[in-house]
Amino acid sequence: MKKFLSLMVVTLVGLLPFVVNAASSISPGSDCGQLDSEGNSRCTVHYKIDDQDGLTSMIITLTEKGGATVTNVDNIAGSEWTISDQKHEGNVYTITLTSPGVKGEGDLFYFTYKGSGEEDCTVAIGYNGQVQSTPTPTPNTPEDNKDTGSALPYVALGTIALVAVGAYLATRNKTKLYKI
Repeated sequence: MKKFLSLMVVTLVGLLPFVVNAASSISPGSDCGQLDSEGNSRCTVHYKIDDQDGLTSMIITLTEKGGATVTNVDNIAGSEWTISDQKHEGNVYTITLTSPGVKGEGDLFYFTYKGSGEEDCTVAIGYNGQVQSTPTPTPNTPEDNKDTGSALPYVALGTIALVAVGAYLATRNKTKLYKI
């Protein structure tokens, strides 16, 4: 019985994988969110690949939400990843990327989208069941100046000056120096 149990343990240990490949992930860049003068926002998609052998291809989806419209998807100069295929069906872009077996961190591609001005206007980036959303773009419009009460010290100084002048005029004929 002891030999059978130890044989089972050795068989189980032999079946367990010795090398574990961690999952890869993607995320939108931190430069998303600011709209230019035409209402467009440019986002860079970053990757982190922990796979020991690296990846040679990946498929990323861009899903338009809240009235966002993807206007451009393009390669990044100097990136090891290139866009080999793009499909657009409805509000979903499917982008196929290829590389010579990349691991580590870097940039995949960039895309530009036009914001609708709605609160939930965003582009969802999907890869291997993960979904990351770009930040909701904020327009670069100047805000109206709000009344901050900065005129209050001038009003107080003016009131004090009027009271001082009034007091001087009311008492100037009644002082002892005037009778000299």
